[in-house]
Formats: sequence, structure tokens, C-alpha cells
Amino acid sequence: MQKLLLTLLACLIGLQSAHAQCAPTILNAQTSIQGCDLTPNDAQFWNEIYWWDNDLQIHDLVEKGVELELTLRDTCPGSIQVRCLLFLDLDGNGTQETVVDSDNFPDPNTVNFNNAFNPNYSGGTARSFDERPVPANQKYRFALQSSAAGDSSYFRLVWSPADNPASIVSPELPYGQHKIRWEIRYGGGQLLTNEKSFQVKDCKNPTVVCLNGLSVNIMPTQLITLWATDFLQYMEDNATPGNQLKTGIRKSGTGTGFPVDNQGNPLTSVTFDCNELGEQFVELWSQDVAGNADYCQTYVLVQDNLNNCNPEPFVPIVCATTACGDVPEEITYLFEFQPSPVLPPFTYFDIADGCGGLDPNLPISQDVDITISPEKDDNPLNGVNSFDMVILQNHIDGIDLLDNPYQWIAADANKDNVLDTLDIQECKKLILGIYTELPNNSSWRFVDKTYVFPTPDPLSAPIPESIVVNSSNPPATPVEFVAVKICDLTCGNLVGFYDQAPDNQHLIGDAQPNPTQNGAVIPLQLIAKDQVVLDLLDISGRLLFHQEVNLPQGPAALEIPASTMAQAGMYLWRVRAGEAVKTGKIVAE
Repeated sequence: MQKLLLTLLACLIGLQSAHAQCAPTILNAQTSIQGCDLTPNDAQFWNEIYWWDNDLQIHDLVEKGVELELTLRDTCPGSIQVRCLLFLDLDGNGTQETVVDSDNFPDPNTVNFNNAFNPNYSGGTARSFDERPVPANQKYRFALQSSAAGDSSYFRLVWSPADNPASIVSPELPYGQHKIRWEIRYGGGQLLTNEKSFQVKDCKNPTVVCLNGLSVNIMPTQLITLWATDFLQYMEDNATPGNQLKTGIRKSGTGTGFPVDNQGNPLTSVTFDCNELGEQFVELWSQDVAGNADYCQTYVLVQDNLNNCNPEPFVPIVCATTACGDVPEEITYLFEFQPSPVLPPFTYFDIADGCGGLDPNLPISQDVDITISPEKDDNPLNGVNSFDMVILQNHIDGIDLLDNPYQWIAADANKDNVLDTLDIQECKKLILGIYTELPNNSSWRFVDKTYVFPTPDPLSAPIPESIVVNSSNPPATPVEFVAVKICDLTCGNLVGFYDQAPDNQHLIGDAQPNPTQNGAVIPLQLIAKDQVVLDLLDISGRLLFHQEVNLPQGPAALEIPASTMAQAGMYLWRVRAGEAVKTGKIVAE
């Protein structure tokens, strides 16, 4: 009997040992979980005011369908229990604060946000993720699908609608660093676990499409600078909004990857010189917030039709434009010099619109100083209106000080270098017809464009109204003046524009001149700093020129380059300044 009992005890011990040594085998624990997103963002998921993507700065988490699965082989006696825990970082701070537990799945269209640190992952804040326009019983919920074949069992974490559990899809998980843990209980309480971290991220390069070649002319500086936007037809991305895509440009073959400078800032322009005439290829790049980048290649035909690369003998060129960018008509340019030691002093007059020059046939010795002085004293009332007086009065009263030194010069009607009510009286006499001209001032004054005004009073020092150049050291670029219309504080000298004060909206003028042979200017009056967009289209609607600039409050001007209207005919222009939009036609002759 004792021998029999010993035998039975040995059998029981052997059986328990066999159970202890027998365990399920994990056949597929997803050594790598594919979270690389190449698909467009679906605004029907994870799109609520409480979801926030700090990288993209939007209340819509970008997502990707992720396969989360486990395959087991079990040849041991007894049953097994499988639990799935999905740890999610839904606020993008690097911490997985939310858990989806297969032992206690949340309600349909719900995750229990911020429950990861509660006992048994309870509590949390119920948040929705399914914004599809379907009935509540068709909203997705997390579920654990299982099946068996022989000694193998298959488990998969899925989404399925509450009214049709058999209809399943892979859960669409937001970008972030997540984790899944599988817990397998077997043999009366033993535990086998498998845990994988995985990242859902944007892996798709942006799409960037180039314009098919440009044609430009070298400038008088013997250089031409082109911007990335000059070559861009359009760009888009699956996740990053268009206004957050970066653009960059480089000459083809001069580097790899997205073009940046030494500080890591995008390179947004390329410059060609006289040694690079002809067809030049460039790479136009786009980069999304995730760092994915791609490019297209196009070309520019660099020309020298104006013979700037082989300049003529010394001929000083002088140009004058207003602070608002327009060109006064019929400026008289005075060139005062002594042609040679044996000749008396000489004054040469050149009447021109915008730019003038010295007659190249004049005999000028080496090392001769030439004093250049613009003059214009006609039509003093042009552009002057009562709104200018309101602006000056506000300045005098300290309500709204003038912030542009050229406005100070325009406001100093009696030329005493002090802004006071006497200046208002002088300008009003012009408006009322009491004056036909200003007694102590010309209708225009011209200032060396390179002059740096003193602050806070720009009139506290003498204003340079002439520039001296030397025949032995001619300037590489035209001598430039800023033309100031006296009494006109708002660039009203642009015909047909500033007839009224801005009233809670930016003002956009008309393209001038029209018709044109040399480009045009569109005046603006901005009530606040804003982005301004200029588009030029041909009559069929094809975009020929696009420019985006951020401009400060006050008067400004947009230039339509002559090169954008290569052929005579009608063109369409459109300007958007904040909410203000204006369109018009312009004829190129």
C-alpha cells in the first residue's frame, strides 16, 4: 500500500511539473509595427476642439490605420486568456497618458483620456474620435477579434461599429509614440507578456510642382536674384497645411537635401551673374513639418538684353521714386561739374520720368566731381486733400505721431523744419485755391535714398538733397533719390486713389500707368500690418506672376514687373490685402 501511494504521488508531481513547463508559444508578436503614414489626413477622425496637434497647430490629429495583432500556438492542457492594452500619447507630450483595455473597452466612439495612471486604468475623460455623419450605433468602437485554427489562436485589436461587430477595420491611430502590451494567462494563473513600442508618423514627401522655366534679364547691378516662389506652380502635403510648408531653392548640383544656410534657415533665393548667362537649372524644394522633403527641377534663361554685363562708358544714371514706389513725371535732373580744368563750370539738364542721365557725348576728364540734384516744382495741389491735414493735426496733437521721416518732410510745408499749425495753414491755402504754389517751398523735395534720418526728429539735421559722384569711381548702380510731394502725407499723388481715408479696411488703388510699356505700380494704404498677395494672369486665366509680402501699416506700392507682360495685350491683376480684394485689367503696349 505504501508503495502504491508513493507511485501515485510521483505521478501527481510529474503532472504538475509538466503543466509548469508547458506554455503557449507566440508565433507572431509583430517584431515591427508599421506606423509610417503615406495617406491624406481624414478629417472625420480625431477632429474635436480638445484634440490639439502642437506641431501642425490644428485641432485635428492626423492618423493612420495600424495593424495590431498576435498569433499563439497552445498545445498545453487548460484554457488561455488574452488581454490587450493599447497605450496612447494623444496630447503629443511624449507620455502615453491614455489606455484602451480589452478587459474593459470604452463605449463606442470613446477613449477615456488620461486614465493611464489610475488603478486598473479606470476613469479618465470620455472623448470622441469618430466624427463620421452616421447614427450613434454605427460609430466605431475598439474591439478584440479572435479566431482559432488547430492549435493556433489569432487575436487582433480592431475598430468595429456597434451594430455590426463583424465589420472591422484597423484602428486609425494619431501620430505619436504608442505601445501595445499583450498579456496571456495560462496553466491556472501563469502570465506571459509581450510588449512593443511603435510610432505613427508622417513618411510622405510633399508634392512640389515647378513652373516650366522662366526668362529674366540681368539687372544693372550685373546680378539677378530670383526667389523660390518665382518658380512655384503649387505644392501640397498629406498632413502639413499648405501655409506651414517650407520652400527652398538652390542651383542644381550644388548640394543635397533641403537647402538651408549655416543657421539652418531655408535658402529662398538664387542669384546669377554675368558669368551665368544662358539656361541655368535650379532645384525647388518643399519640406513639411515632419522634415520630409522633395523637389522638382526647372530652369531659368538668364539674358542680358539690356547690355548690363558690358556697360557703356561712364554715364551717371539717377532715379527718383516716392516712398510709396511710384514715379513722378518730368523731373528735372541737374548735373553740375567742371568738365576739365581748362573749361568753366557747366550745368547739364535732363528732364525725365523716373530716371535720367548725363549725355555720354559730353567730354569729362578723370577725377571730376559731379553734383546731381533733382528738381520739380509744378502742380503743387496734386495728391493733397483734407485727409492729409487730419493726419498732420493728429501728429501735432500727439494722437498719432508720424512714423515715416518722408511724411515729416511732406508735412513741413513752410520748410522751417518744425511741424506745427502753420504748415496746416499753408497746405489748406493750396486746397482752397488761395495759393497756386507754396511761397516758401517747392511742390517736391528729393532726398538721398541712402540718408539715415536722425531720431526722434527727422528734421533736426540738414537734409541731403544732392549727391556727388566722381568720374573716376562711377557708382555701380543708379544714384537714387526719394521724391517727396509736399503736403501729401498719404501718397495721394497717385492719380485717382487716395480720395478717401481708409475706413476699417485696406485701400487698394488701380494699376498705373495703364496702358504701360514698362511695368506698373498698384498703390496701397494699409490700416494695419498685413499680408498682401499680388497675382497677374493672362486673359485665359493662367497665372503669370505671384507675389506674397508682409507690409507694415501705411502707404505702400506693389510692382508688376515689365518682364511678366512679355507680349502686348490685355492682362488681369488681382490684389488681396487681408480681407480686401480688388481686381482689374491692364494693357501692355
